[in-house]
Amino acid sequence: MTPRLKIKLLLCNLATLIVFCLSGQLFAAETIEFKDKDKSMNIGGSISIFEDASGTLTIDDVISKEFIPSTSPVPNLGITKSHFWVKIPITNKTDNDNLFLELSLAIIDYIEFYSPSENGKFSVIKTGEEFIFENRKYNDPNYLFDLHLSKEETKTYYLKIKSNEAVQIPIKIGTKTAIYSEIKIRDLLSGIYFGIMLVMILYNLFIYFSTRDKSYLYYVIYIICILLTQTSLQGYTFQYIWPNKPLLAQYSLFILPSLSSITGMFFMNVFLRTKEYSKKLNNLAIILSIPFILSISLSFAGNYKISQLIMEIGSGIVSIYILVTAILILRKGFSPAKYFLVAWVIFLIGVTIYILKDFGVLPFNNFTRYTMQIGSGIETILLSFALAARINIYRKEKEEAQDKTVEVLKENEKIIKDQNIVLEQKVEERTAELNQTLSDLKETQSQLVDAEKMSSLGQLTAGIAHEINNPINFVSSNITPLRQDIADVNTIIAKYEELEDSDNIPEKLKEIDALKKELDFDYLKTELSTIIDGIEDGAKRTTEIVSGLRNFSRLDEGELKSVNINEGIESTLILIKNKLNRIKIKKKLGNIPNIECNPGKINQIVMNLIDNAIYAIDKKDMENKNGAIEVITESGSDSIILTIKDNGIGIDEAIKDKLFDPFFTTKDVGEGTGLGLSIVRSIIDNHNGKITVNSIINKGTEMIVEIPIKRKDNGEN
Repeated sequence: MTPRLKIKLLLCNLATLIVFCLSGQLFAAETIEFKDKDKSMNIGGSISIFEDASGTLTIDDVISKEFIPSTSPVPNLGITKSHFWVKIPITNKTDNDNLFLELSLAIIDYIEFYSPSENGKFSVIKTGEEFIFENRKYNDPNYLFDLHLSKEETKTYYLKIKSNEAVQIPIKIGTKTAIYSEIKIRDLLSGIYFGIMLVMILYNLFIYFSTRDKSYLYYVIYIICILLTQTSLQGYTFQYIWPNKPLLAQYSLFILPSLSSITGMFFMNVFLRTKEYSKKLNNLAIILSIPFILSISLSFAGNYKISQLIMEIGSGIVSIYILVTAILILRKGFSPAKYFLVAWVIFLIGVTIYILKDFGVLPFNNFTRYTMQIGSGIETILLSFALAARINIYRKEKEEAQDKTVEVLKENEKIIKDQNIVLEQKVEERTAELNQTLSDLKETQSQLVDAEKMSSLGQLTAGIAHEINNPINFVSSNITPLRQDIADVNTIIAKYEELEDSDNIPEKLKEIDALKKELDFDYLKTELSTIIDGIEDGAKRTTEIVSGLRNFSRLDEGELKSVNINEGIESTLILIKNKLNRIKIKKKLGNIPNIECNPGKINQIVMNLIDNAIYAIDKKDMENKNGAIEVITESGSDSIILTIKDNGIGIDEAIKDKLFDPFFTTKDVGEGTGLGLSIVRSIIDNHNGKITVNSIINKGTEMIVEIPIKRKDNGEN
């Protein structure tokens, strides 16, 4: 190696060493020296920060990481899902070893404070809005940590921070006395603000109850939302109102500002009478409320960054909307708008400064931190003056209206005197006309009697239409299950057809058996037979109704059969199973004898009573989670007894006597004709039976039908 090459290599190594040392100095954290025990010290510009994007690193992992020194007195970390580690090396130059570290931003969700121990490890304190407030050592909305540092002692502390909102780090150290003095001043200022807002709430609420002017009620709601928003930002709601609800503390920072914007718009519309001056501007408030609802929804879904962005953009648009609306209405001559405009501009300035602070455009200090409180306090007072001014305007308008009313009344009095003469002449003419009208009314009365007869015929027609609808539904309601069952049978037949081309018939037969088990072939055959019987029964019942209409004109006697009504009940339950949803059917069908009856009519009784039971259950339990209907048959001495019970809403005792009247119904409009129970009663009477109703409100209803085994001929069909 030549001497020249050796020199070059040496220079390269020296340059590398210099760069390494400089870079080490660049990223080395400067030790913070605390010297003045009488004042707190803002250390935001002396800390260093490390971003943990994964959020999984521990204190042992980050100690060896490269921290970046802060360049701002109050570092602004923005809205992010990352965890941030803050390195704080401190040397105590005072003789006071009882120092505090204060992180004065109450809305941080999660904080871990690591303090070095004598054994070389770290003790950790976990706090933030994710934990209940009572767990905090110090009763303050901001975060206070003990620093036990002897004189000339140096320790390095670490903070781990995670939050869903915009994260800033206003951090300081000081003695207990200095920190507490600042806390007292901060609490005093907040207390003054809270006092002003509470006085305004009570004052305007009192005026609302005195005047019943809804502007004051809207204003009170708006003030409450603003007050809760401000107290949430300062951490007081979490401290005093919901200290054991961490989730509410976190989500309130998205919910309350959104509600403040929405209530602010609606208060403005009522106060400025926007609906009278511009309906378009009034309706725009509803549209502008949508982004805030979206922001709240996104926060619940965990999209905090987008949620806050939408909320802040929406707040900006709403601020411009309110400003423009106030200017336009002021130009139209509504003078109270000038008070509103001044109040809103002041509040808007405060909000703008606060938002610029969140985005890092303006520094974080006591002025930018409390501008929204200052602005909202001044706005509240000015708007109260505006409401008072509006009352004076209303009073003046009322007096002017009264004067105009007096003038109009005098004019009307003169007109009335002139018209009385004319009216006397008209009375004589009208008397003659009334005599003619009386004659016409007598003729109309005769026509109404004929119309009433036609109305009765219409009721009969409606009853027939109601009666024929059920058997038609028997057929139509079974088409879908019949198609499904036929499709299942065709699937099995197709498998059998595959046997012709198969070389392994035993294996195919096993597949067919497996398919038959899967489709429950035995039940399928039974269900097909039952469905076909039901369709046949529906067709027969339709024929019976048509035949009944023909017999009605000839006064023939209907056909009776000896049947067991248990069979009709079974088929009826199958036909209406699609209406039962999740309602449980309990059958206790006894060993009963055959009775002489019209089977279709008896089935119609069962259908109508069960249909009413379903309606009663739906009214009580819309999801039918606990609905139950019990169908019981048993033998009496010379009759059979059919009982249908439900656990529905029940029947009021006051209307029991009206249940079987034609067209009487408790169902909503469009849900029933009021003919069902009337037809049931008619069928039972024709069979020489009787029906009894037992019911308890909110417990259920029991319908008991007794039908004689041998029907006596009463000459009715």
